[in-house]
Amino acid sequence: MVLSSDDEHDFKQVLMDMKEQLGGGETNLQTLGRLLSEMSKFDLAEKYFIRFLKQLSPDDPLLYDLYQDLGKLASQVNNFDKSMEWRQKAITLKQQNQSKSSESD
Repeated sequence: MVLSSDDEHDFKQVLMDMKEQLGGGETNLQTLGRLLSEMSKFDLAEKYFIRFLKQLSPDDPLLYDLYQDLGKLASQVNNFDKSMEWRQKAITLKQQNQSKSSESD
């Protein structure tokens, strides 16, 4: 990401502070999306969530939380149909993972 304005510089500082609060953990596009959502920059948050979604494999453990984040974001902008779609994907994924784990037992 290229920073080009004072607002974006402030944004970078907030992101660095957030990373410190997370204990120096990895900052990924999901973390960035969550931060943008907290800043009420919903369109940008969705952009980064979707970009991250495209990077994940279908069995990535981060997928469930990302679907939940997308559902929450859709609710925040009053797109309740889309929110239900994302939350249903999360539920379906959780059920599939539970089935896989019970089969391997």
